[in-house]
Amino acid sequence: MGANWSTPGEVNNDTPRQELSDRLTITGLGSEWPELLVKADELREWAAAVYPTDSPWLEKLLMVNSQTGVETRAVLECWKDPMWRGPVPPTIEQVHEAFDKYAPPLTAGAARRALRESGIAASAITHMVSVTATNCKCPGYDHLVAKELGISGDAERSLISGSGCAGGLAALRVANNMACAASLRGQPARILVVACELSSINLRAELEAANKSGKLRIGGALFSDGAAAVVLCNDLALTEKTPRLFTIADWCQNVAANTYDEVSVTTVSHGFLVYLSRTLPKHAAAAVHRPLERLFGRKSYLPAPKDCDWALHAGGAAIIQGVQKSVGIPDHQLRATSAVYRTRGNTASVTVLAVLDKLRTMGPGTKDVVMCSFGPGLTVEMARLERHC
Repeated sequence: MGANWSTPGEVNNDTPRQELSDRLTITGLGSEWPELLVKADELREWAAAVYPTDSPWLEKLLMVNSQTGVETRAVLECWKDPMWRGPVPPTIEQVHEAFDKYAPPLTAGAARRALRESGIAASAITHMVSVTATNCKCPGYDHLVAKELGISGDAERSLISGSGCAGGLAALRVANNMACAASLRGQPARILVVACELSSINLRAELEAANKSGKLRIGGALFSDGAAAVVLCNDLALTEKTPRLFTIADWCQNVAANTYDEVSVTTVSHGFLVYLSRTLPKHAAAAVHRPLERLFGRKSYLPAPKDCDWALHAGGAAIIQGVQKSVGIPDHQLRATSAVYRTRGNTASVTVLAVLDKLRTMGPGTKDVVMCSFGPGLTVEMARLERHC
């Protein structure tokens, strides 16, 4: 079945549609994590090197940290670097330098996995869409990744910012639209989508802000480091030997009303700070229904969303459970989300792509797959995929 363009307007369509773009196919996936995995109790040791453990804000953070359900988080080797736990917090310039050092090789590792599976050379990539919520330099890290991979200077590049945890799926949406445009122009599209987040280099900024304000900041208990990549092709770029993992059947974005202050990422002198409101899980659970209606509503040939496997953003136990209850999703349909959250925590924009990568390794599943992530706004990114692997 071909790709469908979801629009805010109401369309009554009860039969599958075959569009000019034919198919948009995911031909390769890859995830890359730092080797160092830290357990929940290791945050106490890290923070105690700098701040009094009897500080009320730190006691609350460590209590939350023990209850998140995250068993291990992937972090960079600089977790052990004394610079990040010195008497003076690193500057934003040092945070940027660390990102430039660690992000390109980590992202390139994920990209090479996806390209290798696709059987597509980096030099043949026609478009590159990149995203991160933990860096804001120009030129962006995508230039460093493209150089390391050997991507042509003729490839069209787009770097997405401001999407937070929704960034991975936002980047895939942009890639979908690029592939459709290329198809309408009669051109092949071989698109590399990459996401990278380095939260550990911003941990000190989170703790310093909490220490100064005396208020709990839960970002230090949830976020981790990692990278993910997807290779997306239109039909004109496929060969007989090209793997067909998933077809992207439809996609949409929705901004929930009156939720502007629920999620934010701000830059301070020591790094990036994440704010997640206490009411975020409630709003996220309610916000999924509008995009689900756009992707599944009045289409009798599709299963109910609750009967599909989900690649849901692992934003936190309360968010996962809230969406699960709101939609009625069985535990088994969220098995990949649960596995990634338990072993890697929340890696912001990387997470939803890593969950999809994990899902295909967990045995047979449903034909239709829902991808869903949440970002500042409150923005919901969603896509419906058809599985072929």
